[in-house]
Amino acid sequence: MKKLLYTFFGIVFLLPTSVKASNSLLYLEAQGIVGYSSMDKGVVYRSAHQHDTMQKNGVGFDYLQKFSGDYGDIGTGALQMRVVWDDDKQKFQAQTYNAYLKGKTELADVWAGHNRIAYGLSSYWDTHADLLQPLSMYGFGEDRDWGVGLNRDFEKSDFAFALTTGSGMGLRTKGNWLVTSRTSYGVLSQDNYNIGLSAMVGEKLDTMGYKLMSSDSKKIALGALDFAYNHGRFEHKVEADYGQKASSEAYAGFYRLGINFLDENRLKLEGQYAYTHEEGKNNQILGAGTTYKINADLTTRLMYQKEREMNNETVVFQLYYYFRY
Repeated sequence: MKKLLYTFFGIVFLLPTSVKASNSLLYLEAQGIVGYSSMDKGVVYRSAHQHDTMQKNGVGFDYLQKFSGDYGDIGTGALQMRVVWDDDKQKFQAQTYNAYLKGKTELADVWAGHNRIAYGLSSYWDTHADLLQPLSMYGFGEDRDWGVGLNRDFEKSDFAFALTTGSGMGLRTKGNWLVTSRTSYGVLSQDNYNIGLSAMVGEKLDTMGYKLMSSDSKKIALGALDFAYNHGRFEHKVEADYGQKASSEAYAGFYRLGINFLDENRLKLEGQYAYTHEEGKNNQILGAGTTYKINADLTTRLMYQKEREMNNETVVFQLYYYFRY
């Protein structure tokens, strides 16, 4: 972890003198998590499996630095980390989310480090603070990965490509690799819709958070169709995946409905359903939640989730504090 920090800030401070640091943003966060799990038969202090990274009690920061040259903005540096309490191992754990440098070129924006891959809803949907999670949490895709990538925005569409390790949160190299690409049409913030087509191919490690579940990498070849649509107070998100994992058929489906209430959408009610099939096993995850913004910095969330494969029901409450320093 120290090597990562030294490398990141070393690159920033050793940039050519013609490159100047311009705008920077620093946000601090803190969250408290408490819930009940039927599988654990008692109180838990996390929102998901004990090896998953989201969500656990902890504090963190989100730092963004923009760089400019003689002719305007030329790049961005980002570092987002947390220190959380791992109640399974009874010790603190450092978690790295964003840790990348991105440069602007005439053809595309190019990045290197730990960033979102170019696959499915997770390629642009920020669920860093959320209790309910998309398919990347259930084995179809990655929230973030180590590697390099590029993206290009057009007037009504965009294209993204990434070559990464396929190791997820932790950086591991054991012959593993992952290639992802996504193209989409529609600008969600302007047109209220976005439809994307993704592909994923590689030799991926079987990880859960920072834990390596198997020392052997597995072949993966998946395609995904995703769709997001906002209409009035309603938000819809859909994703369907199909392909092969470890030489066997794999597919998944996901739907999320969100309904906004009150001024500035301070209250949101959400429900979602996810279905996965891989290595001959089926799983169904049903979730529901509420999000209430007390003010611009403080948010409360409540989630109920039932997972069929684990025969587990959870109820989790979160108090999330995120503010500009």
